[in-house]
Amino acid sequence: MKYIILFFFIVSCSAQKTSTKASGNKENLTLILSDLHSNIAAPQILVIEEVSSLRTFFATVNKTRKPGLAFPKVDFSKEQIIIYARGENYSTAIPQLRIVDEDSSVVFIECSSQEPLASTEVMASPFAMYRIKKTAKQLQFVKAD
Repeated sequence: MKYIILFFFIVSCSAQKTSTKASGNKENLTLILSDLHSNIAAPQILVIEEVSSLRTFFATVNKTRKPGLAFPKVDFSKEQIIIYARGENYSTAIPQLRIVDEDSSVVFIECSSQEPLASTEVMASPFAMYRIKKTAKQLQFVKAD
């Protein structure tokens, strides 16, 4: 019982983080936010190029949060946002994206997950939000082996 209470305490503390910053393997793909609860049931990848779509995503994420996650500052004239949501599952592994290859017309982005933070029987819906420079190239997502 102590471990369950301790787990919920740790998870609730991490819900108060405003953002997690890290950089990807390439300079132009940057992690700006990740969390274990997105309120998104099915796995999906969203490419957001306008403020209204980002507001819609944050409305979904912040439905059960008070206070909600902070809205990131993004210049949509120069950047776009990629959100990788893994959907509801029993894993605490945060989704990860990295650019694996790039040519004149396509950017290949690998979708994977980091090692689970803890084993749990609690339903989670982890997501990660990345910033990438706006490009005319097509974004192609590939699953990691």
